[in-house]
Amino acid sequence: MWDELAKLYHSWSLSNRWYYYRIGLKIKKATGEPKCILDVGSGPGIFAEELKNLFPYSEIVCLDSSLEMCRISRGIRGKASYLPFKTHSFDLVTFCYSLHELEIQSALEEAKRVLRECGWILIVDLNKDAPEMIKRISKEILGKIISLKYAEHLEERWRAFESCEEIVDRLRKMEFRVEWRKTMNEILILAKKI
Repeated sequence: MWDELAKLYHSWSLSNRWYYYRIGLKIKKATGEPKCILDVGSGPGIFAEELKNLFPYSEIVCLDSSLEMCRISRGIRGKASYLPFKTHSFDLVTFCYSLHELEIQSALEEAKRVLRECGWILIVDLNKDAPEMIKRISKEILGKIISLKYAEHLEERWRAFESCEEIVDRLRKMEFRVEWRKTMNEILILAKKI
């Protein structure tokens, strides 16, 4: 599905560039200046571009399982459950609206493995506890902007996704210090490896 949606998803991401920049500002405030950043499930790489604007001296690596998304982002094709990087390679690993697509435990374990001491994980994603009206409206809008197939897939993944509290609990058990918040439709988790 992702290969066939890559161009449409890229266009949609471009129109939401401001949102990715806003997330980047939150990262900058919390983490300082990470030298090496890995964006897991990077899609077309717009979030990574905004991170590069905010962290011009950082190395930023995009990783996605879709070949077409990697062509757009000039990223590395790979899986979150088996990251093709050495242990302790990154200062920050981001999951920007990608964790709901992944096997959560293995993705977080691999993120921890590639993080350096005192490195950070950032998760921005869907709030499983969002009101049904928001889920329905999102499905309708995305069905028109991107595709009905994508909108239906997202609705299914949204409903199956873990709650913010469950993800926070996983991270704490993995020995991360965790800060989090959630809004009506999204979660934001910043976890520091201790």
